[in-house]
Amino acid sequence: MAMNEIALFKGVRIQPYFKYIDFIFAGVFAFIFFAYRIYQLVQGYQNKYKSFEVAQVYQYFKPHFLYLIIGSLVIFVIFKIIAQLLIRFKEKDLAEMIETQGFHNRTVTQKRTEFLDIDLKKTEYDYYPILFFKRGRKKFILHIKKDGSRFQDHYLELESIIEPMFNCELIEKRHIGRYLRYEFMPLKYKKRIVMNGEQNSQVIDYDTKIYITRQIIWDFVKAPHGLVTGITGGGKTYFLFYIIRELFRRQAEIRLLDPKISDLSFMKRVIGSDKVADTKGQILKQLREANDEMESRFRLMNESEQYQIGNDFRNFDLSPFFIIFDEVTAFTSTLDKKELQEMNDYLINIIMKGRQAGVFMFLTAQRPDADVIKGNVRDQLGLRVSLGNLSSDGYRMTFGQTDKEFQPIHESDIGRGYITILGQYNDPIVFDAPLMEQYDFVEDVKQILSEKE
Repeated sequence: MAMNEIALFKGVRIQPYFKYIDFIFAGVFAFIFFAYRIYQLVQGYQNKYKSFEVAQVYQYFKPHFLYLIIGSLVIFVIFKIIAQLLIRFKEKDLAEMIETQGFHNRTVTQKRTEFLDIDLKKTEYDYYPILFFKRGRKKFILHIKKDGSRFQDHYLELESIIEPMFNCELIEKRHIGRYLRYEFMPLKYKKRIVMNGEQNSQVIDYDTKIYITRQIIWDFVKAPHGLVTGITGGGKTYFLFYIIRELFRRQAEIRLLDPKISDLSFMKRVIGSDKVADTKGQILKQLREANDEMESRFRLMNESEQYQIGNDFRNFDLSPFFIIFDEVTAFTSTLDKKELQEMNDYLINIIMKGRQAGVFMFLTAQRPDADVIKGNVRDQLGLRVSLGNLSSDGYRMTFGQTDKEFQPIHESDIGRGYITILGQYNDPIVFDAPLMEQYDFVEDVKQILSEKE
């Protein structure tokens, strides 16, 4: 028998009676109290009387009956409340889920005896899924057996039930032999980064990893380029500020393209007007120069005597070069056919080739347009983020075809959305973007830039 077939390594198997586990839990403690008090009374009786007489025993125990019953009930109620409010057995919830989803399939036949007028019930078929539950540190794991039943399609998409049920998110899902393994993390453990002005502004050399949350890390070399989508008020701008701040800390060369002259144009006063573009001509010029920079870097690396297969910009002491293109789809509506073709050529060329040269594209849009961000281009974007609620088409254009069942995000949860990172989170997971309400972005960036100098 293979190791993955041994129940010991999968946790506790969910049983039908687990839906009563809080009653069982409270009943055990009530019984312990009752048995212990009976033991004390018996000990007291034996110390007082030497003989055992029924009448005498009754008289001795009679005053204590009410205390025993009330005491046991009080203990039962207390531990029942503890089980419901503090422990909150997930095993009970899973057993109830199996019942309410109709996964427990039972066939009972009823027969009448020939000689007596009595109905006899006989269970001919009793199906219950083989589901294991295991607690871990800040996570829990489910194993469910792929048994070929008519419920198997539901088992293959169990996260759509479990995530809203336990307010958690799927971290990993993989097939192990005849079992499907799910790993979930409760959202309360997904620590959000809070920007309050006390963060380290020290410049970092050759670090390509950016913390999105305290658990989610984006390595922009392993998962190059990015796309952020979201409705107005969803937190898209603040997330973009955070990314810009972290890129400056990593000594990246940054070009900001702001066709709507809204959220990024003010950065001219901070990093210089030559690095911020907000008109059609300036934006196309910056894209052309970024493309030229990429080609120049390729020539530099290929002509170097130190060049080896697998080298990238870091081996030649080149800084990351980022083009932050805000509201890219809004910009396309202002272009004629020739200008649109020129812009698309630059975007596609940089996204397809830029990683090795260290030239990266970071796009934002309220709604990604399939005519601008085509499927083959979108699939090359290593980081994809949606903030706030999107339509089903919006999610599809952001993340591509996915079986993920997106849960509604409350309007008060600013900065909450979904994220995928190539090679880490290939299916969208819920996350909370860094909180930046009590944070002076401009002053922080100025301090970082002064550190670079």
